[in-house]
Amino acid sequence: MKDVRLTARRRAFPSQGRVRINIAHLPVLEINDGDRVELINEATQKTVLTTAIADNQVREGQIRISDEDLMSLGLDDEAEVLVRGAPPLHEKIRMAASDANQSFSKSIEDLDRAAKKTATELGSEAAKAAGSVSKAAEKTVKDVKIAVKKATGPKDSL
Repeated sequence: MKDVRLTARRRAFPSQGRVRINIAHLPVLEINDGDRVELINEATQKTVLTTAIADNQVREGQIRISDEDLMSLGLDDEAEVLVRGAPPLHEKIRMAASDANQSFSKSIEDLDRAAKKTATELGSEAAKAAGSVSKAAEKTVKDVKIAVKKATGPKDSL
């Protein structure tokens, strides 16, 4: 969706959640009469989602916004506001599902890497432990042989 910077003008009649915009801006924003638009205060990044109503009485370069929406955005009358066509709900859901899938896939990959690293480390530690046990067993066998020879005398052998 494309963006347009327009001058925000206070609406004469209150109508929170709806803005009036010159019909000439609809094709630029790639929207139709009644579609949703995001109003963005670029300085604060505050955003308000509204419905755009096409109105030839609104001057080109301006957008008519309710007092409540101007306050939500933190803007004064005649301030500049960024207007962006909002994607339809099904598109937002598709994008959110895609983002969740990417995040899930990355988490699975991270978990797989961590598991492989842990398995490698465990294998290495197990090999070290087996080597230590083997050395201890060999030493114990030697100690037992020495103890038996001392106990039985030099002529007996194991």
